[in-house]
Amino acid sequence: MVLDIDLNEGELTNIQPKEKDTVTKKENKKEKKKRSPFVKGLIIFLLLAFFGSAGYFVWKGSKVTKAVGLNFNPVELIKEKEPELQKDKEGKHTNVLIVGVDSRTGNDISNTDTLIIASYNYESKNLNMISIPRDFHVEVNSKTKWFGRINSVYSSAENQLKGSGFDALQKSVQDVTGLEIQYYALVDFKAFVEIIDKVGGVNINVENSFTDYMYPEALKYKTVKFVAGPQVMNGETALIYSRSRHSSMNNEGSDYARAKRQQKVILALKDKLAEDDTFKDPQKVMGIISSLVNNIKISEFTITDVRAGINLLQDFTKNNRKSYSFVLDPYAGGRELIEVKTMPSGAFAIGPKAGLGKYEDINKYVEMIDSNPALYSEKATIYVYDIGLGYTDTTKKVKEIREAHPYIQIIQSSTLFKDKEGDYVYTNNTNQFSETIDEFTKYLKTENKAKPDFITSQTNKDGVIILLGKPVQLSAEGNEI
Repeated sequence: MVLDIDLNEGELTNIQPKEKDTVTKKENKKEKKKRSPFVKGLIIFLLLAFFGSAGYFVWKGSKVTKAVGLNFNPVELIKEKEPELQKDKEGKHTNVLIVGVDSRTGNDISNTDTLIIASYNYESKNLNMISIPRDFHVEVNSKTKWFGRINSVYSSAENQLKGSGFDALQKSVQDVTGLEIQYYALVDFKAFVEIIDKVGGVNINVENSFTDYMYPEALKYKTVKFVAGPQVMNGETALIYSRSRHSSMNNEGSDYARAKRQQKVILALKDKLAEDDTFKDPQKVMGIISSLVNNIKISEFTITDVRAGINLLQDFTKNNRKSYSFVLDPYAGGRELIEVKTMPSGAFAIGPKAGLGKYEDINKYVEMIDSNPALYSEKATIYVYDIGLGYTDTTKKVKEIREAHPYIQIIQSSTLFKDKEGDYVYTNNTNQFSETIDEFTKYLKTENKAKPDFITSQTNKDGVIILLGKPVQLSAEGNEI
């Protein structure tokens, strides 16, 4: 049985083998030529991989190339050079802006609901996902110096000039983060739901149980509930999980918590799409194609981009590369960067502490999380105690630590002892902050990672504790006395 994929209609048909007929060799040649993949359009390229973050973008025939922005050049198929994705000017990153919108009510796209930058570092092989909350205020109109929510930038620009929405949104995101955007994708939630269903659901480990009594549906609200623990979610459930923001339980009722959940669902979808069996099933392939063609807008890309994306996704999956999640909320960067603001109109907003439109500190923070994402993703608060170093020297040391580790909350606490030797870095919760402890023990050149016996009470149990003592006395042989 031969499987034939009709790219014009998107249907699968089973073609029974025909009995050998009496055609001439010349006719056979014509038939072969007629069935050529390039002539008939039978080549299906399976993805613009958001290098391990957003999954596969699949297309079919000329209709798809026009719909999703593929710049098709057959010459690229036979190039021997290893394909590469576009990179920033330093040649170190590929950055993709992922925009989520909801048009399920039948209205035109208005405000963007989700903004995530997926940044792949070719040196560290890490993927950072950075969410910008929709209430983050940026300059929406440069002529009037009007600042508004970043989720209105796209629609505002489109209303002024059709087709300018992405350029305006891309500029705002680049200004805020300092990251050059090489690709973008606007994905309607209809595609999100359909694709998850096509691949049989996604595996999500729900960190916190929560109930939302005001989840919007049509013109009314409904109650949704999630229980902590690993589970398989279908498309609609995954969408509700990633969009809920009205719970009063476990700090899950905010745009910031929602942004973290959105990143988790995207990564889960990436993992499911990367499974070998997903694209061996033609029905799944065609279902994904159908969903994407009608519900996605992406920047122009080439066959080389597709091939490079495939290679990168395979490497990411095969070698278990790491991904890290960040949200530009008031808790980011040791609470030094972003604050809640009340606009002249009385509207709630968040924006840079330095002032609206001033992003230098946020840009530097993004650079720091790129250099050490494991450390900054733990968001540990550091409490420093003097146990023998002395108040003056402890204050000086804390200043040095802060300068070496910007945008981490480091608090100088009280003096506990005046005669202890050595430095200690530990936490009362052994399951947390391992990267932070490793970083600071290395910085302080100590191997003491456990609470010493002379500390008999629980101190700052939710953070990392640093104890600074007198320099260790050494014997003539170089051993501790």
